[in-house]
Amino acid sequence: MSGLKAWLLQRVSAVYLGAFLVYFLFSLLINTPQSFADWSGWMRSGAMSLATALFFVALLAHAWVGVRDVLLDYITSFALRLTLLVLLAVGLTLMALWAIRILLTAGGAAT
Repeated sequence: MSGLKAWLLQRVSAVYLGAFLVYFLFSLLINTPQSFADWSGWMRSGAMSLATALFFVALLAHAWVGVRDVLLDYITSFALRLTLLVLLAVGLTLMALWAIRILLTAGGAAT
C-alpha cells in the first residue's frame, strides 16, 4: 500500500469512527434501550447493523495501517518485522471473525 493510500485510509477511517461513536452515544442518550429486547432490536435494524459492521471494518483497517506503519518505521530487522506483521495480521483477522460472530448472533437470545 502506497503512503498516500495508507494516509487516506487512516484519515477516512478515523472520520468514520468518530462520526459513528458520536451518533452511537447520542442515540443512547436520546433513546436509551430499556431492555435487552429493545437493545437487540435497535442493533439488528438494517441501518444500525450495517453501520456497526462498517465501524468494525474501519476500526480494523485503522489499526492495521497505524501499527503496520509503526512497525515498518521502527523495526529494522526484516525477520522480526515480518514476524510482527504476520502476528498483527493474524490477530486482526481473529478480531474480525470475533466481530462477525458477535454481529451475526446479536439478539439471538433476546427473549
